[in-house]
Amino acid sequence: MDEYQDIKELLKPKRSIGASPALRQRIHAASAQKRRPTSTKWLWSAAAAACVALIVSTAMLFNDKESTASSHNGECIVYVAGQKTSGDEAQAIAEADVARMEQFMRTVAQQNAAEQEKVNQFMQHKSLAK
Repeated sequence: MDEYQDIKELLKPKRSIGASPALRQRIHAASAQKRRPTSTKWLWSAAAAACVALIVSTAMLFNDKESTASSHNGECIVYVAGQKTSGDEAQAIAEADVARMEQFMRTVAQQNAAEQEKVNQFMQHKSLAK
């Protein structure tokens, strides 16, 4: 019987076990770091979709120019909400779309650079901590 009580006493925890504030902060930072790739994945997906849209719209513009050039008509034709628009108005719409796409691509590039800088700072911090 005494052996049983002795073993039971030996198996009881000698002190309370808990995470230190520093460990909690490291865990929180690590979980926040794991969430970022998902947002980066969405960002890359949006950039890819924007590139595809830019390529398609550019191809459509060149196809329209080729077809109008073959008919000796230098008019730009754009379809907006199912309505055919041509002339200066169509040219303005096309140029505005291209400008918006270029602005979007610059924004994506800036966000990617900011994310990369965060990763570089994190990696530099880890190497200094060693």
